[in-house]
Amino acid sequence: MPSVRFLHHLDELAARGCCDPGCPHEHLQEAYVTSRCHAGAGLRVDYAPNDPGLPCGAILRLRCRRCQAFVTQIALIERVTLTPTCRHGRALDVRYRQGQVTVMCRRCQAPHGTAAVAPYIQEPA
Repeated sequence: MPSVRFLHHLDELAARGCCDPGCPHEHLQEAYVTSRCHAGAGLRVDYAPNDPGLPCGAILRLRCRRCQAFVTQIALIERVTLTPTCRHGRALDVRYRQGQVTVMCRRCQAPHGTAAVAPYIQEPA
């Protein structure tokens, strides 16, 4: 299972810019999370079981829409309800920008939900 990404991981990813050579968009301080196995297939998004050992409120699990392979997991401050606002199916895009992750329809970009990414804070012993 892939490791959990926190705020500093996604900030580094966004600062590097888009790494998809076929992407027609200019991404300024934002990043789209995509699967490497099936480019353009979109993602399936759900919540992973809570891990009491991690300093976050929820873990968003991203998998390839086509083959269900794990892409990554993102730590959130709290769990949010992801509500489809269109009827285009289940293929989703996930965008990170300025501490927020937005899950949206791959076809029309209608948002399903936005959540704040959790910073990694080590509790003092």
